Amino acid sequence: MLRFGTDGIRGRANRELTMEVGYWLGVAIAHAIQPPAFVIGRDTRESGYWLAQAVSLGIASAGVDLIDGGVLPTGTLSWVARTLSRPTVVISASHNPYFDNGIKVFNEQGAKVSAEVERTIEGHLARFLGGQRPAFGELGRVEHRSFDEAYVDWVLDRLGPVTHPLRVVIDGANGAAWRLGPLLMSRLGAEVVTTIGDRPNGRNINDGVGALHPEVLARLVVDNEADLGLCFDGDADRLIAVSESGTVVDGDELLMLFALYLQQRHALAHSALAVTVMSNLGLERTLARHAISVVRTDVGDRQIATAMVQGELSLGGEQSGHIIVHDLGPTGDGLISGALLLHALADWDGSLDRFRAQEVVRFPQIHRQVKTEVRDRILSEADFLELVAEVEAELGSDGRVVLRPSGTEPVFRILVEAADVGVAQRLADQLVAKVEVVTGRLMSI
Repeated sequence: MLRFGTDGIRGRANRELTMEVGYWLGVAIAHAIQPPAFVIGRDTRESGYWLAQAVSLGIASAGVDLIDGGVLPTGTLSWVARTLSRPTVVISASHNPYFDNGIKVFNEQGAKVSAEVERTIEGHLARFLGGQRPAFGELGRVEHRSFDEAYVDWVLDRLGPVTHPLRVVIDGANGAAWRLGPLLMSRLGAEVVTTIGDRPNGRNINDGVGALHPEVLARLVVDNEADLGLCFDGDADRLIAVSESGTVVDGDELLMLFALYLQQRHALAHSALAVTVMSNLGLERTLARHAISVVRTDVGDRQIATAMVQGELSLGGEQSGHIIVHDLGPTGDGLISGALLLHALADWDGSLDRFRAQEVVRFPQIHRQVKTEVRDRILSEADFLELVAEVEAELGSDGRVVLRPSGTEPVFRILVEAADVGVAQRLADQLVAKVEVVTGRLMSI
């Protein structure tokens, strides 16, 4: 049975995630949460319309009213949830290809429902798919409503127009922000020079465009002599930027810029931010010069959000471009990140290259992965841990090692970070070789 993962339920549309599953999932969500009404929205993949209809029918058959927002970014749907104080269902597989889809649920505060609520939904779904049927009564009502203009008005009210207008190129990933992204940036005062990823056909979401393919946008920024490129993914909950020279700027560097921007305005709570173990060591070095500390978490936006709540932090995010600005929402919103970037760059005369040259420190990162069915046992092997200790001793304070058994694949992941890329590569190769030896030994037992 499909289960909630780190970012909702994901599966192949109309195979694992069928219309029947969607219907009973809607019933399960309604029974688990029991609100007076839900909001539902989706991205542009071809299965989204039908899956949203199936989930909506399930919710309505449980007697719960529904507001259908149509195609909307995930961050916008979080804002709708907060504004209307209604739990919200998001139909999206984010950066995945069109043939996948997914379902995640926000509470009335616009954050993901708790793991406990997710388990309750899973329990109801298992019973319904297993043949147990709930009692049905009156049908809920469905209302279709547009939220685009209201969301843009809210962002403008919170941030105001930019004081240093920039020439911007936007990549909408043929996804949920293909229309709303250019609208928001134009209303903020940017000149949208051109757009790509703005012709969704149901099957081209994330296909060669978007946050996973920023090199396409990078060429356009240079060709159009633009100041900035904004690159969203399919559901626009993350942002990757491109500087005027065509340099791709990831979430780590955006977090550096946002942290300094908020600190200067006395809006960076406790002079700290939350990042995952995958964020570059250079982020810590850059921000330490400004007395800003970094809290590291396990991988995943839920871990970032939890750390922010526990530490009462106002900023957190991931290298992938998933960034949370607490005062503007409890979940990642690429449109908010783009708007904040336009404002933050005013402090650097509109130049992302100038900011990077003067502030950013980066350490080379080498990522490796080893396919192994015993991934969860690697970290309990004494000889492997002995090598890890030797590697960490060699790196000292000028590097890191991050080791993670994948939670979804038979893969053991290795990250080595060092001041010298050659050192990082050599040490990563040593760790890979040892994992392979340990795997062979464990598999032969």
